[in-house]
Amino acid sequence: MKFKNLFVLSLVASGLVLTACGSSDSSDTSGGSDSSSSSESGTAMVVYFSATGNTEEVAQIISNYIDSPIYELEPVDPYTSEDLNYSDSNSRVSQERNDPNHLTELVNVAFDEFVDSEYIFLGAPVWWGELSWVINDFVLSNDFTDKTIIPFATASSSNFSVDDLKKLSEEATWMEGRRFRQSEISEENVYNWIDSLNINF
Repeated sequence: MKFKNLFVLSLVASGLVLTACGSSDSSDTSGGSDSSSSSESGTAMVVYFSATGNTEEVAQIISNYIDSPIYELEPVDPYTSEDLNYSDSNSRVSQERNDPNHLTELVNVAFDEFVDSEYIFLGAPVWWGELSWVINDFVLSNDFTDKTIIPFATASSSNFSVDDLKKLSEEATWMEGRRFRQSEISEENVYNWIDSLNINF
């Protein structure tokens, strides 16, 4: 009888051990599932030049949404409305466009958060199919090693290329950018674009 009772107790104990092991394995699996994510994570900042206010509006929406530092690139010699007359061949922007050696000097190109930022949202209006060369001084003056640039732009019709900018910062990783027409500038559109990047800022 004692042997029988011991046998039963042994079976019960074995069952408890198996149950505990099964519970432990289940917990580990759920924990691994909770921590897994298809999105990357990283710190970011927003840097932009705005000629008429449209790019600034997009930049502010980005900064508010991802809760990041934001900086405006300001030319030492600010542009006037006459300077921005693209249809006038004698206007400042037209003359700068035709000068391959032109570089617009900026008031400041060094920002405290730059070193720790893995992603740089870099915005400007589209000038003749490219991001305004006003931002070139910022790109040339900083080391983008291990950093990813996410370009954005504003323009009524023209799309843009960053090929020339890539030559100025070959160490950077460039993501595909987004152009916003004035009619497309809204929190919803900007938020949807940021979400499509699959990055947790």
